[in-house]
Amino acid sequence: MTSTLPRVDGLLPDLAERAPEIDRTGRIPDDVIAGLAAAGCLRMLVPAAHGGADLPLVEALRVVEQLSVADSSTGWLVGQVGLAHLLFACFPEAARQEIYASGPDVLGAGAVAPKGRAAPDGAGGWQVNGRWPFVTGAPQASWIYLNCLVLDGRTPQTLPNGAPLTRMVLFPAAELELVDTWQVLGLRGTASVDVRAAARTCPEHRGFSLVGGGDEVHRTVFRIAQAGLLIAAVDLGIAQGAVGDAAAQAAAGRRRTFSTRSLADSPVFHDRLGEAHVALRAARALLHAEAETAWETARRGEVLSPLDRACLRATAAQVTAVAHQAVQAAYALAGASTVFDGSPLQRRLRDINTATQHFVNGRDSYATVGALLAGAPVDTTMF
Repeated sequence: MTSTLPRVDGLLPDLAERAPEIDRTGRIPDDVIAGLAAAGCLRMLVPAAHGGADLPLVEALRVVEQLSVADSSTGWLVGQVGLAHLLFACFPEAARQEIYASGPDVLGAGAVAPKGRAAPDGAGGWQVNGRWPFVTGAPQASWIYLNCLVLDGRTPQTLPNGAPLTRMVLFPAAELELVDTWQVLGLRGTASVDVRAAARTCPEHRGFSLVGGGDEVHRTVFRIAQAGLLIAAVDLGIAQGAVGDAAAQAAAGRRRTFSTRSLADSPVFHDRLGEAHVALRAARALLHAEAETAWETARRGEVLSPLDRACLRATAAQVTAVAHQAVQAAYALAGASTVFDGSPLQRRLRDINTATQHFVNGRDSYATVGALLAGAPVDTTMF
């Protein structure tokens, strides 16, 4: 047992009470972020060499899930901060020294999708232009990583397999422009706004490129793949909260209109709620088993097999699908009161439907697993 999860437990009652406020205002309050930092949530995946907790991935997933039961936007933010620290570890040591100069409790943010362009500036650095959507926590971040297509003149460079060559760059958040586009269905408190860079200069040491398909590239891509596991942990938390909300309504004596039997006495309610609960237990076991195997493999300095890497990505899609079904079941079971804005179940339904749209939750990973099992040719360069 780590010290992070017990400290997080103490934050949960207040966080659950403030979830409507977070949803309404569209950001996590500064005092909540301060509490998360004090509990160790921002340093969970920071290397010990930089003062971080360096937690096993499974422990970080548990923290993210528990936060998401109370408030999914907060859980999502903490998960994305964790991903930022996993990616910060891929930058040169000089960049890491800058990031952690004031300590490990850094709120990092960024975008993996290559929506920008980076070109050599002729002075040993890179000129960066572009606009990146979905940068969670950008308004309160200290450092922001951004993925770019690498240009030769005006032409995007490509890898031998034809895929575009990209470069991850890093900026102090104050050097970038924020564009408030975050008027959305759910996860409203994540403040996942757009970030824009216009002819910004990034020094060489604040970047790295994914070149070739060697072990080092696979390790970096593995770190990116963990985004899916962190998001799946959020989805589990949303679903566990929804099942708990439905159970609480039944315990309070609620009954459906014109029904002579309360929800608590309904065999149909029992059956569907129990099914959702057990399905979530199975999904959680899968998530933790895959995370533990992947983490231990990485700690040994080894690289997962192509099939194991594909299954890691597919795990996120599977867990999210189960969580989505559980939230839908809980919402339907609780009845008409869930349509009101004040209903926690309505908020959880909006949040899970927003979470399912993230690219890591798509079905593409299933096809990759199937192709590998069938012995079909698969380009494993970038997974």
